[in-house]
Amino acid sequence: MKIQTPTIPFPNYKWRWAVYTPTESLNAPPVFLGILRVLADCENLRFRSDEVNEGLRIVQEETDSTVNLVRSKDRNIFRNSGQYWKALGVLDKERRGYISLTQFGKKLALREITQVEFACTIVKTLELPNRRIETNTSSWDNANLKIKPLELILDIISALYKCYGQDSSYLTPDELVKIVIPLAGEKSAVITHTEAIIFYRQGTLDISSWPNYAESLNDKRMAREFLIFLSNYGLCERVKGVNNLTDKYFLQSISIEEINELKIISVTDLDNTVKQLRSSQITANIERKRIAREVWERPYQEVFRKNVLNAFDSKCIMTGVTLKSVLEAAHIKPVKYSGVDEVSNGLCLRSDIHSLFDANHLRITLSGKIILSEEAHSKINYGSLTNQIIIPSFINQSNLNWRIKYY
Repeated sequence: MKIQTPTIPFPNYKWRWAVYTPTESLNAPPVFLGILRVLADCENLRFRSDEVNEGLRIVQEETDSTVNLVRSKDRNIFRNSGQYWKALGVLDKERRGYISLTQFGKKLALREITQVEFACTIVKTLELPNRRIETNTSSWDNANLKIKPLELILDIISALYKCYGQDSSYLTPDELVKIVIPLAGEKSAVITHTEAIIFYRQGTLDISSWPNYAESLNDKRMAREFLIFLSNYGLCERVKGVNNLTDKYFLQSISIEEINELKIISVTDLDNTVKQLRSSQITANIERKRIAREVWERPYQEVFRKNVLNAFDSKCIMTGVTLKSVLEAAHIKPVKYSGVDEVSNGLCLRSDIHSLFDANHLRITLSGKIILSEEAHSKINYGSLTNQIIIPSFINQSNLNWRIKYY
């Protein structure tokens, strides 16, 4: 198959995540969600209020953020980067100067929507041009061009797997910039993308005459953020290359079948998309695989389990079950966020309760109050769970505090 040189849909065609000068770490879930919860606590206040700035200072400190979230009293992170939250539909774009969350944003801040549900909803609904942040979309409209970038990326990686096998089933930021974005600009089929990528890897595709839509470093960083989002929420796994542009992004907790199911879901708005996802098994399957993978990847899990079960007298703190074969050790602060394999960071939970806890369908406050997600509470098996437990004195309270705020 001969790959034709893509045509330019319109001048200044680019893939923009949120801002023109990206700060990729703002997409990291603990930082993004931590800041969102500050906004929820300060709704109707000004973005530059003392309450907001104090909340941002705490988030920066407790997440070890490398970004200065409070630069000065009147110039915090929202001055230049508030579009990170507007772009994903959690912050109302209409009320300038004052904090106003959308219904979707409020539910996410209150943990009524899990991280996986959030990620899949964004995959389904994020569209270029992003009318939540773009003030002038006439060029896109005149070209009759609409792109669902995250869905397209997952489709391409899925097609690479089906056509060329596991070893070829990845996408790099370099390929996204040089191949995918130009072809997406002229509405090329997924198979065209995959063949062009393979030819490019083989050195048989001459792209010297292709349009370059990412001339600056910021353009490349903007494009790379789409892949970073998929990696941050476990839908893709990033395998490091020699630099950021050659990192390989493989499918991780989402299967080809689930990608196909996701495409079938019709989109009306963010909240309705969440409802449709819950009526399917897509997010439940992804959450189960993500949790299983994270447990499997923990090198000291067996030692951690033994120590935690001993500390809890081999009894589930939620249900009182003492059957060792169904008891597991749950990390309070996840390992991937520097949680330690120590008893002070562990809970003894029945296996299904552990899954609820890791998927954020079940939360435990500092006082031991149990909070279930809407979905978990609606299930007869879990709606009758105890709503209060006693937190043992050996548990590190700062880990519980971190989880409540940032996970």
